[in-house]
Amino acid sequence: MKKILRLFTAALLSLGILTGVALPQDIVPATSQNVAYAKTAPLKVTSSKLNVYRGQYAYFTIKGKKKTKGYATVYYKSGKSKSKTLGTKKTNSKGYATWRWKVGTRTTPGTWKVYVKIGNQTKTLKLKVHKR
Repeated sequence: MKKILRLFTAALLSLGILTGVALPQDIVPATSQNVAYAKTAPLKVTSSKLNVYRGQYAYFTIKGKKKTKGYATVYYKSGKSKSKTLGTKKTNSKGYATWRWKVGTRTTPGTWKVYVKIGNQTKTLKLKVHKR
């Protein structure tokens, strides 16, 4: 229902109905983004362990488009993670992919961003690292 409401609102806004702005007759509002949104479901985290101590394993499983290449990376204070288990993966026949990596024992405690991209969709997650 939310998707339908968002699409309807976007269509009305693009036509100027809700804003009161009329479009000239020769301009056709672009709807390719609305159509693309209707065809693909947003990325959804189905399980995760993103609240960890230094030296522990962190992971997340995400659901996206089936059999699609995806990429994940973490940006710590020192920069982009060098973990070999992050990076490119392909979602399975049901659309799931899991990334699992060991957080370094000298990683600075704090909250760090995890970026995930599957196909043309992206999602930002938060990794919380604690000192023992």
